[in-house]
Amino acid sequence: MSPPPLILGSMRFGEWGARLAPAEVARLLAAALELGIDTLDLADIYSGHTTTPLVGAALAHDPGLRPRLHLIAKLGIVLPTSPGNPRGVQHYDLSPAHLATAFEQTQRDLGSDSVDTLMLHRFDPRLAPAALADWVAKERDRGRLQAFGVSNFPAPALALVHAHLPVAAHQIELSAAASTALEDGSHAASRALGAEVQAWSPLGGGALLADEARGPALDALAAEAGLDRAGLLLRWVASLPGTRVVLGSTRPERLAAAVRAVERPLPADLWYAVWQVARGRPVP
Repeated sequence: MSPPPLILGSMRFGEWGARLAPAEVARLLAAALELGIDTLDLADIYSGHTTTPLVGAALAHDPGLRPRLHLIAKLGIVLPTSPGNPRGVQHYDLSPAHLATAFEQTQRDLGSDSVDTLMLHRFDPRLAPAALADWVAKERDRGRLQAFGVSNFPAPALALVHAHLPVAAHQIELSAAASTALEDGSHAASRALGAEVQAWSPLGGGALLADEARGPALDALAAEAGLDRAGLLLRWVASLPGTRVVLGSTRPERLAAAVRAVERPLPADLWYAVWQVARGRPVP
């Protein structure tokens, strides 16, 4: 049986969410692995640069986890409170110098000498693709990363990078409520390059779960599919070809429900019906 098209996101592990202890993170990762979810998404800035050390402590708590996990590390955002940012201006920095420093810190925080996929977190208009490609090649030669990806890149920026460095995965915001990526070509552009799409915020930040106006119509469609509303919205995203869903939950029972929700795609007419209700207007 193939693994479910799901990725576990870590953004809510720490101070920005559930405030889990290392042992609790270790138990969550073990539960995800038992469900077939073997990919963990990280970013150096999560919870003000404290989530990656939290995950590192969890991996130290249960050393058997790391060999079973595929780790994604996103780099390139500098927060106002990030180390080495005296001006206090949030910005993006995809220079090899910044990425090298951030990557070294990520490895130290994780207690691991490599990650499986390194991603650029946001597009920096100052990006020099050739210099980036040289740095990534050196890190690959050192065995410190396997695959390369990007996150939240417009389609032209994606093509700019891919011309110098093959992009294996592209993280984009995508839900039935926030479907700009389907309309501006970002999703199609990723597929055209052979990059896996990784959809973050698949429940649209929870807006549709609390929506009283569109809720009854969504619940009726969910009943047709034998799902609840959250399961329907997850299946909607997972029905797109070449797309995996990034889950933000820290509760094993919700991860198990998500695995059941994405086990098969929605029929075409039901998929478009969900999109129309979520948009509140006809589909394009």
